[in-house]
Amino acid sequence: MADCATGVPAAHRSTLADVAGDPALAELYEAKAQTYAAFGNGAIADHALRLLAPGGRVLDIGCASGGLLALLRPHAGHLAGLELSPTAAEAAAQIGDHVVCGALEDPQLPFDAGSFDLVVLADVLEHLADPAAGLARAAAWCRPGGAMLVSVPNVAHWLARLTLLRGRWPQRDSGTFDAGHLRWFTRDSLRALLGGAGLRDVQLDAIVPALRNHVRPARLAQRAEPAWQALGRRAPGLLGYQLVGIGRRP
Repeated sequence: MADCATGVPAAHRSTLADVAGDPALAELYEAKAQTYAAFGNGAIADHALRLLAPGGRVLDIGCASGGLLALLRPHAGHLAGLELSPTAAEAAAQIGDHVVCGALEDPQLPFDAGSFDLVVLADVLEHLADPAAGLARAAAWCRPGGAMLVSVPNVAHWLARLTLLRGRWPQRDSGTFDAGHLRWFTRDSLRALLGGAGLRDVQLDAIVPALRNHVRPARLAQRAEPAWQALGRRAPGLLGYQLVGIGRRP
């Protein structure tokens, strides 16, 4: 287990004003630490386990309270994390080997260039004012030939399209219309972002929510689930709630 390190002076650790650069945004993330900690990591962990060799080094940017780190613990040789919320970072520090409380935009972070086999940004880029700069910085911490694993909400998901068709843009605590989102992505824009960062062998996947989230009774949804997931693979831009992008650093 590891103590929570910080990218800023200890005097600023309790509020995130100097970390995030925007006091209101910092307070928002601290207040929502528990909400983000509750998000599932299973699909991202499946990709990470496929990409990471046994004993590899992982950096999870936006690691929340360490849910993904815990899933990777039996497989990885070194687990590092970066987390904006002090509350969540302290929890993640009980799981990871080196957890830093800070923001991706902080000018000085204690990660060495080219030192990780896998760098994860799960549901992070949509919270950045400049996703391209954030992705480029994160990619620099990945070793040549190492993998970048990214996920973002899909603003072209059918439910989001229906919401916009009704002339609405809600402000919610989580999901596609999370009030903390600054940027929005489709499959095409995510592919362009990964390619623009210089990543090669770019692959895209989509996380299709279980049909039971939309259909009742549950028994009917369970019987139709295989066909629903197959349809999701054919139309990921429409049915994928989350987009997953994978690329290799040259």
